[in-house]
Amino acid sequence: MTLPSAWQKFKDFISPRKQPIRAAAISQTSHATPKNAAGRPSSSNGKREPILVTTKDAISKPRRNMLDIVTKAAGSNWVFVAMMAIMLVWVIFGFVDGTTDTWQIVMQNASSIQVYLTDILLLRQASNASTSLLTTLAELQSRNQTFERLLRQLPSCQWIETHKNPAQKLLKDDKPVESDADDILLTSGSGEISKARYMWNNTCKTVARGLGSIWAYILYWIGIFFWVGIGPLFQFSDTWQLYVNTATAVALTFTSIFLQNIQQQQEDNLEQCLEYVLRVDSEVEWRLREITNDYQPNSVFEIPAPTISWIDRSIDIFADVMGSGVGLLITLIVTIVWIAVGPILEFDDNWWLIIGTFTGLVGFIDGFVLRNVYYRDEKVAEVQFEKIAESDDRLLDLLNIPSSYQTTTKPRKFSTRASAAAGEFCALSSVSVASVGVVFALLATASIMKWSETGQLLCNTPTMIIEGFLLLILIQAHNIANAARGADFQSLLKHRLLLNHYVCELSENSNRSSSPYPHNPDEKSVNTDFYPIDDNDNDIKISVHQIGNRV
Repeated sequence: MTLPSAWQKFKDFISPRKQPIRAAAISQTSHATPKNAAGRPSSSNGKREPILVTTKDAISKPRRNMLDIVTKAAGSNWVFVAMMAIMLVWVIFGFVDGTTDTWQIVMQNASSIQVYLTDILLLRQASNASTSLLTTLAELQSRNQTFERLLRQLPSCQWIETHKNPAQKLLKDDKPVESDADDILLTSGSGEISKARYMWNNTCKTVARGLGSIWAYILYWIGIFFWVGIGPLFQFSDTWQLYVNTATAVALTFTSIFLQNIQQQQEDNLEQCLEYVLRVDSEVEWRLREITNDYQPNSVFEIPAPTISWIDRSIDIFADVMGSGVGLLITLIVTIVWIAVGPILEFDDNWWLIIGTFTGLVGFIDGFVLRNVYYRDEKVAEVQFEKIAESDDRLLDLLNIPSSYQTTTKPRKFSTRASAAAGEFCALSSVSVASVGVVFALLATASIMKWSETGQLLCNTPTMIIEGFLLLILIQAHNIANAARGADFQSLLKHRLLLNHYVCELSENSNRSSSPYPHNPDEKSVNTDFYPIDDNDNDIKISVHQIGNRV
């Protein structure tokens, strides 16, 4: 074994490598008399029933700390509504007291701090979502390996594999088994969705599509060029710069809070869909183990860490630091220092601009880092979904079940391609590095101007304009990722429903063939019984054939 060199150790210390994701699905077992959480029998029929597990039980996720709780809460609908109410109060004050420079600077500072904090939470949100998704995909792969091993032990599968017949579609109530997938995805696996939530989700999707379109980009830059055009009328004064800063501050506040909200919605929906998939997987595993009497534990599946350049590793370090408590600590220290120097500067306009300048410059870099991290995480997830699809195809091919459920990609319009191209350009690692160079250039310019009000506004104005555009890019990236995940989960769920149905029939036939009691030959081979659930029983005992109607 070759030991790492001193130089390699130094590089790993400065820029640590990402660790691979390892996970193993919890192995399903059964017992003749199921017991509930209190240890009491949960059913008196003596049947061997499955114990299903949920996502929370099945995935070895790191415990959430306080920052994770705050991150999740910040993406809630209540926080979004509260922030919009605060903005409305600010507008009312402007109408009552007049749109003074102080009124505008207060808004800009508040917006800069809010967007800076939101960027920290978005980095944390992206990290948590990526780790959670990859861990779940690793668990699904772990269980797929078990499925393949168990299925190969079945004589029927061995016969099918060597004597191929035309693939047969599986039907349930004269409909393809997988036809339930669309309804399950619509309700995020919960079985129902309230009218208010349905309307809210649709409204958010419509707004997100509008903000992430090429037309929103064009409208945004038309407004900027109009502001530049009226510069001579105001003699390019500080007031003229304050106008665009205030307008972009309002846009930044809305788009950042909105992005955090729709990202949290997506994460919650995907978590519920994955929980449904894992419940089905758990039931399938239990039935296969009952048939084969194979209780070998599920193996650990590893998703290797992607190979990245030292630039990307440096970007990851920045994202990890800013997306942690360290980022919040830096904010707290800077805020305390800013307040402390207030009396020295007599709380003048320059003092008001200092905090906005700091948060604006750092937030400017955060925007490019976010786009880069989102893009690379999406590529990793895309590769893993493709591998799961290949694994699912092998399982269904083993059962001689057609699995051609790849979603056809419609040709994208020019406007969509243009907005996607802009997003991919902003995701380049070199662009993130260039953003750091821009910040240093602005700092040098402000220093030459002795950090006057004009010098600080020069730091604030271009960074706020570009950051506002970057948030539109991030919303567009969210739209693309959301559409891709929807197609991936649709394929994943359809494969699971097919496998579920087949194994359920196989298990029922196996039980009847081994039963000492005669049965009606005309009786359907699919089990449609429900087992009642005791209110005090935490075990979930549902026939997997009917799970789509109950989950």
